[in-house]
Formats: sequence, structure tokens, C-alpha cells
Amino acid sequence: MNVCFPRRALPFAALALLSLPAWADTRVDERHAIASGGRVELSNVAGKVVVRGWDRNEVQLTGTLPDGLTLKQEKSANRVRWEVQYPRRNNSGGATLELRVPRAVELQLGTVSADLDISAIDVKRLQANTVSGDLRAAGRSGESTLNTVSGDVDAQLQTTRIDARTVSGSIRAGGGLSGEIGATSVSGRVGVEAGRTQRMVVETVSGTVELSAAALAPGGRISVESVSAPISLHLPRNVSAQLSVNSFSGSIQSDAGKVERPRYGPGSSLDTRLGNGDGDISLESHSGGVRVRLDR
Repeated sequence: MNVCFPRRALPFAALALLSLPAWADTRVDERHAIASGGRVELSNVAGKVVVRGWDRNEVQLTGTLPDGLTLKQEKSANRVRWEVQYPRRNNSGGATLELRVPRAVELQLGTVSADLDISAIDVKRLQANTVSGDLRAAGRSGESTLNTVSGDVDAQLQTTRIDARTVSGSIRAGGGLSGEIGATSVSGRVGVEAGRTQRMVVETVSGTVELSAAALAPGGRISVESVSAPISLHLPRNVSAQLSVNSFSGSIQSDAGKVERPRYGPGSSLDTRLGNGDGDISLESHSGGVRVRLDR
């Protein structure tokens, strides 16, 4: 049985469709007081997350959620947790969020394909993880852990303990680093500018390594391992450490010590004492060259 509508009914049908409510993004504006030393957690899969510090004793989350996304919340005096929940099939994109955090809190952030942009913070601890997004952090943090898989890490932090890791991205770290420093990359460049260093451990496979330390603490240690990337280390002239450098097929250049080469076969090495030899510096490269510079 076929049903026919009069032609004059069609404009009214079109008007009815136009009058249906349009789907719109959901605005987010949440805030909550939190005690000093409390924990703030935020988890978002896609989109972008911006984090800024401020002087208030509360945490605030603002931004937009595309249609279909919801915000899960857990709040107490010492802990605030927000998680953006996505439907199984999501075609509406990711959430764009801005988080404001007070001083002296512990900050934990997690994303999958969203960039993390963190600045002007002054926190007790920072832990930030992303899979395919870039990670930028600036400000002050008692200790910091920054991890990404295919994104870059740019850390300009005043911190006495940092561990930065990426697989196919680069690592750039400075801005007041000191104390204990760790940086690991598979195929990305690693650049570190540190102050007084107690321990620095850097590992890479195919990324260039460029490091500098303004001072080495008594008994301090610097350890660098590379497979096919060159290593450059810049130190003050008055550094006190035992320096050991090994390269299987790359060259060694150093402002101190004498490079030794085997009579037969490839490779070169250098062992020398700098100052009183209080600390330890070990540099190893399989097929990349090694350069050690000392300020005059």
C-alpha cells in the first residue's frame, strides 16, 4: 500500500525538521577546594588538555565536551579526579579542557591522542602520560615523570628529580633541572641542560644526545649509552670525576685525557681523572662519535 502526501505538506515537513534541536557541545565549569598536598587527577582520551597554575586553594576544570562524551567526577577534601568518558563508537572528536591547579598539590595527567600543555605550575609532584600527543611542561615541581610514545617531550622545569621517556619523539629538558635526571628515547634527539647534577642517566638508540651540566655533586654520576647516535657532553673545567669513554666504531674527542685505539680492530676508548676524581662519568656509543667539552 503506497501513501502519498500532498505537495503543500512538504514545506511544513521541512520546517518541522529545521525546528528540531541541534546537538551542541556541553560546557564544563567545575571547581572544588582541595587541601595543600592533595592529589588532582585528570584523564582524557582525545583533544587537548591545558594546565595552568594559580594562587587559589581550589582546582578548576573548564572546557567543552562534544556530544556523547560525559565527565566522571570523584571529589573529596584531599583528592579530585575527573575522567572524560567516551562512547564505544565516537565520531564527535575529543574534549578541549583547561585545568587550574593550586600550589603544592600532586598532579596526575593521562591522555591517549591529546596534547598536554602544562605551564606556570608549582606542584609537589607531576606525573604526565600520553601515547601519541606532545607533552610540554614548565614551572616548578618537586619531582616529575613525563612519558609519551610517539610525541615529543619539552620540559622546562625547576625540579630536583625528573624522568622523561619517549619512543619515537625527542626530549628537550632544561629550565632549572638539577639533582637526579633520567632521559630515554629510541629514535628521537635528547637534549638536556642541567645545573648541579647528582645523577644523570641517558639512553638512546638512534637519536643525537647533547648534554650539559653546570656542576657535578661530590660522588655524582653521569651515565650515557647510545647505539648509533653521537654523544656530546659539556662540563665545567673544575669538574671532579673519573671519566670513561668507549666507542666501537665512532671517534672520540675530549678536552682531557688520551684516546687509546687497539692495534687490531675497530674501537677506541679513553680513561682519565678529572680533578680529584670524586664522581663517575661513563659514556658509551656503538657507532656514533663522542665529544667531551670542558669550559676553560
